[in-house]
Amino acid sequence: MDVALASSVAVARQPILDRRQRLRGYELLHRGAAAHGEQATAQVLLAAFGEIGLRGLVGATPAWVNVSRRFLLDVDPLPLSPHEIVLELLEDQRLDAELLDRLRELTTAGFALALDDFTYSPEAEGVLELASVVKIDVLAGGLDHAAEQARLLRPFGVTLLAEKVEDREMFDACLALGYELFQGFFFCRPEIVTGRAIPTSASSALQDIAVLARADATFEQIEAIVTHDPGLTLRLLRLLNSAAYPLRRSVTTVHEALTMLGAQAVRQWAMMLVLGGISTNCDELVATALSRARTLSRLAEHRGGDVDAAFSVGLLSVVDALLGVSLEEALDDVPLHHAVIDALLRRAGPDGAALSAVLDYEWALHPVGDPGAQDPLGACYAEALSWSLVTAATARAVIA
Repeated sequence: MDVALASSVAVARQPILDRRQRLRGYELLHRGAAAHGEQATAQVLLAAFGEIGLRGLVGATPAWVNVSRRFLLDVDPLPLSPHEIVLELLEDQRLDAELLDRLRELTTAGFALALDDFTYSPEAEGVLELASVVKIDVLAGGLDHAAEQARLLRPFGVTLLAEKVEDREMFDACLALGYELFQGFFFCRPEIVTGRAIPTSASSALQDIAVLARADATFEQIEAIVTHDPGLTLRLLRLLNSAAYPLRRSVTTVHEALTMLGAQAVRQWAMMLVLGGISTNCDELVATALSRARTLSRLAEHRGGDVDAAFSVGLLSVVDALLGVSLEEALDDVPLHHAVIDALLRRAGPDGAALSAVLDYEWALHPVGDPGAQDPLGACYAEALSWSLVTAATARAVIA
């Protein structure tokens, strides 16, 4: 197989969640210069195992990687561990005896096989006997299609994955049809109920984040925000005294932490801990917020912008989903800087444009430029993924 690898490669990841909205893996998608089939697979694997690192992309969960017929037949043996990878066979591959034999070898060796964008046909029964997961596009086909596929596939004992799930209503409908895994926007969009009020605790948390987000917040203001909440004080001190944060000596007060770490570090950690303390049914939301915040702050750093404001835009981009209200309602009367509000609500200014680019990059909605030396998005995003996994795990540990 002749595959030319780009000098700079990047991938996006899309979370795969279970019925309880717990993370069960990430699908890795090629981003950057045009590539298809086996070339895209090779570039994703190069990024995952070389330039970025698999654990930095997916943590302890499996990576779902698109594979083509040619890739599977030409790359033998696969330089992959069955415990780290789910092989996701692309749609419209020729399911002949040669490919089925190869898939049988791989599944016997312990690889899990998923069938992407699948529609049942009698000719596909051979590959269904080998597959563990079948992915159904419920946006393109609709719920009638999802129901029909579930009925036809039930005898094969496969796990059904609903992809491109857009909202809570679709998620609930697929749950009722027996789907076990889910992929799509549903987890990062709000479940809006008319007349729902933002809980007082969440409203207070947003007010605190607004103060912490200001680059001109004084030492005294930051200390007052943290110390007026005993739970936040405890979580921050627990974090700063943990192995995750290498301080020369233990700290016992927020005043000491501010003095030793500086206002910016404490401010950002406090914002993350406040956000992470807001109750949510989906454990991926905070990691998503952190990866966006880190990417936007790095992009702002590249262009000489306001790093703190950019970080806040990314972090707050999920509050609608966290609170179950529209973004406008969530941010109403929150004393954020107007540039942060405009970026979040209207995608205005450099941070708003950057947020739009990151959202497109996450979900591969539109083509983007090759993330090489001229475009730092790919590099910033890749670094942010690794950072967000570690940071979210650390934050969850101290919040628990």
